Amino acid sequence: MKTKIILFSALMSFAYAHSQEKTHTDLQIKDYSKKIDSIIVSEKAKMNNELDALDKSFKENKVSSDEKQRQRTEVAQKYEQIINEKVDDQKSNLEEATKELVKNSVMGKGKMSERVGFAQNNALLSIKDPKRTKKDLLSAVDLNFSLALLNLTNSAGSLNIANDSEVKFGNSTSWLLEYRYTGQLGSITSPMFYRIGLGYRSDMFRLADSKVFVKNDNQIFLSDFTRGDLQKSRFINYYLTIPIDFVMVLNPKYTTENNEKMLDNSKGNFRVTAGIYGGYRVLSQNQIVYKNVDGNRVNDTENIKGVVNNFLFGSKISIGYRALNLYVKKDFTPIFNENAKINNKYGIQIGIELLYINF
Repeated sequence: MKTKIILFSALMSFAYAHSQEKTHTDLQIKDYSKKIDSIIVSEKAKMNNELDALDKSFKENKVSSDEKQRQRTEVAQKYEQIINEKVDDQKSNLEEATKELVKNSVMGKGKMSERVGFAQNNALLSIKDPKRTKKDLLSAVDLNFSLALLNLTNSAGSLNIANDSEVKFGNSTSWLLEYRYTGQLGSITSPMFYRIGLGYRSDMFRLADSKVFVKNDNQIFLSDFTRGDLQKSRFINYYLTIPIDFVMVLNPKYTTENNEKMLDNSKGNFRVTAGIYGGYRVLSQNQIVYKNVDGNRVNDTENIKGVVNNFLFGSKISIGYRALNLYVKKDFTPIFNENAKINNKYGIQIGIELLYINF
């Protein structure tokens, strides 16, 4: 439990740090400033070229001193007018940003609680400024929570999720908390994305037929429970995981922004995801909850070593629309090693992503 709390705190701290980025208004003002600087630098360079040519003509006695002064004045006035006209063309951007800034200041906008809402680019919620550009939506950082039904199979290739194993299918579950970065593969019109992250996974196996795991030396095996009225018996594994996914948008739509054509990721889309994941086991527990002969509830929890493999590797495939994602995961490495005296050792999951938040 302590490990879960530490990891969850670290993930939330990292997510919160990313959420403190500049607002859309700040970006508008910076963009306006850059454009004005660019206009001034560009036009002044052109003006200086004309003045240099005029100085050269004067040195070659092609124009008189009075003519030189007259032309310098005309050149300066011409470029002053050009700069003013181009700056005027940009004023609408500054006015929009200024109005938004004043509105946010007066109305108290921009607080984290007021920025939570239904998000774009397939997220369920967002605590980031919703007025991002379309190009910004082509990459994302998010926090994802998923929940799955879990079972064990007898081989790495078996996909029989409802098979008759030593655990209860429908009562055995797995949850996963992931912090992920998503980026676009190829050009900004590409329908392909990649995703990489860091996760914390918990697999909880409920044992079937009133059985419990019994530890004897370095081995565990299934046995009938004889110490009272069995309430629940479960075996729990906790992992740190690294997922790597590749996402393909099935119905790509396109938009144009700042004269650039790009994939429009502002609206929900259909997509297929395929990926792999690796995991490292941090804790295993055998938990038995029962009532003893006196009717008292007893929670017997024991940390278990030596019967579960430390490393995990598997693949995932999912199909989704907007914030809804259904997936199947298959572990290619056995969860339990040879010290676990059971026939089915390879995990399989079918689940849904329940929470998907953009930062």
